[in-house]
Amino acid sequence: MSDLTIRKIPFSFDGVSFLWNPENPGFSLMMNQISFLVIGLEKYFCRATAEAEKNITDPWVLDEAQHFRAQEQVHSQAHRKHCKALIAQYPGLGDTLRECTRLYDELYDHEELKFHLAYQGGLEAAFTPFFRMILDNRDVLFGAGDARVASLMLWHFCEEIEHRSSALAIYNHAVGSSFYRIRMTPKFYRHAGRVFAFLAAEFRKHVTDAPAIMFEQPPFAAICGKDKRAAVLGVLRSQLPGHDPAHERIPEYFAEWNRHYDAGEDVTQIYGRRVMVA
Repeated sequence: MSDLTIRKIPFSFDGVSFLWNPENPGFSLMMNQISFLVIGLEKYFCRATAEAEKNITDPWVLDEAQHFRAQEQVHSQAHRKHCKALIAQYPGLGDTLRECTRLYDELYDHEELKFHLAYQGGLEAAFTPFFRMILDNRDVLFGAGDARVASLMLWHFCEEIEHRSSALAIYNHAVGSSFYRIRMTPKFYRHAGRVFAFLAAEFRKHVTDAPAIMFEQPPFAAICGKDKRAAVLGVLRSQLPGHDPAHERIPEYFAEWNRHYDAGEDVTQIYGRRVMVA
């Protein structure tokens, strides 16, 4: 059976600031982009996985696919709460969220299943080295920020590391061609890049009180060059034939976060500056 755990955490974001970490404006922007992107992306992944499940013959892969899909659905629900709180303050972002989701619906309608699974498998494989960099540098990225947003992201990134092998296992079972996946890599990275650029433009338009530095500061300006280079190399390596995310080095915080959760602690504000919530 799958080792994945479905965790439904009662996050709340009422009144959360768009600039939720004033000490890291560029990173704050990027995490807001992720919250909006995740809703369409996770729906896209769930649709592809559900379609692939119809033809999965390996019981372990099928069980892993079902648990992977369940985790992704929970991620989308949690990020929707964050987006809803921002939309309450900036109503124009409601159209932004709908358009962002439509971009993934459109992609699903125009490409075949093996492309969707390649997009999912390739992107998910890259997440472990990328999120490892973030988790290893959590203090400078999240420490001074609103604990509600910081804790949402840390939970999500830890679960991405937990199911790091799932999407590639589904792809390898359903499609199996490393050549096709590698050939499609530039295409799905370009698509993700376009969505990020669209969100940045929409935020500029609708969040009129956002400081200019949010759009000018590199999101990882506070991280040392060595860690950034290691993340880039890890992402490149993750796309190679024969790569197995199961063998990736796991950040220490992954085990730490799980210990807090398993102990029954409140993980809705586990990191950053706690906010009094009515």
